[in-house]
Amino acid sequence: MQGLISYAYAYARSKAIESNLLTMEKYENLISSQDIQQIINQLLETNYREFISFFSTKYSGTDLIEVSLNSALVRISRVALNITPRIGLDALRAYISKWDINNIKIILSSKIIGKPVKETETFLISERDMPAGLFAGMLMPEDYRLMVEENDIESIIKYLLKFPYGKVLVEGLEAYRKNGDIGEMLIQLELFYFKNLKEKVKIFLGNELPFLHLIASQIDSKNIMTLIRGIELGIPPMDLRNYLIEGGYLTKSRLDDLSQTTSVDEIVEKIKDFYDLTKALEKFHINHDLKEFEIMLEKYIVEKNITSFRLSSPGLSSIIGMLLMYETERENIRKISYGKYYGLSQDTIRSMLIRVI
Repeated sequence: MQGLISYAYAYARSKAIESNLLTMEKYENLISSQDIQQIINQLLETNYREFISFFSTKYSGTDLIEVSLNSALVRISRVALNITPRIGLDALRAYISKWDINNIKIILSSKIIGKPVKETETFLISERDMPAGLFAGMLMPEDYRLMVEENDIESIIKYLLKFPYGKVLVEGLEAYRKNGDIGEMLIQLELFYFKNLKEKVKIFLGNELPFLHLIASQIDSKNIMTLIRGIELGIPPMDLRNYLIEGGYLTKSRLDDLSQTTSVDEIVEKIKDFYDLTKALEKFHINHDLKEFEIMLEKYIVEKNITSFRLSSPGLSSIIGMLLMYETERENIRKISYGKYYGLSQDTIRSMLIRVI
């Protein structure tokens, strides 16, 4: 009972914040926009107005939308941290740490291809110059700034050694020194994230199940994409197994069996009872773009789990549900803006969106 009472305020705040999510009518207005500027004008009529206005002196076009969405997500994440009772903070921090990992991956990838500092910073999930205090993740805005300014990959890893991420990246350093490929490092970051998340999420009130189901589904998604990419790259089954994560709905024995498959079609057929990716496979045969599977998995997982989050009683799941809805809204707006930028049809953009309300 005490646990439920401690979450009562957090539950009320999260429900109030959810009431500001974009409606389907607003999404349709964004999709119908003639150009990027019209999308920006539409967003000025929403809760993103503060961020759009603040960053409009430095950014424009899709960059303005990107930096505004990212900063808004940080604001929501901070609210979540502030309202979560102590018993749920470790689990919430573990969940939010995915944005640290996202940013590290962006910085490393940008450094490899020589992307300019300003262009790299646009895509980071951080507070930038918003006068709103610090984001309560492991990495602070100053850490990101210093990493972006480092001269090479090994300097970034050296800087990160004071955080758990640095030790994880060292595991992929040998492969990088041999062939200049950071792929091993990026994989190790993903493995670390899910291992840490599984360790931190505990059942205290009994209503954490939606969160646990989400984690299991996301682990499945990561494993499925690892298997599909492994087949496309010709990675031997024994090596591929090292990158699979236990804890999803797909059991270890089933993952071992899937790692022996020789085609993407065979994987899709074997997991159909859990995840029907037939439509993504059809598109893949046309454009050979693995993104089709990622998009469909993301959509399936969010839409399958969102109802249980919305109906959950006061507890950690209600807060995670709020974050999931805003993360999905961010992705929806990004899909609309980049879809418009690259000239995708309205129907194509609409098909990629994930409904959360």
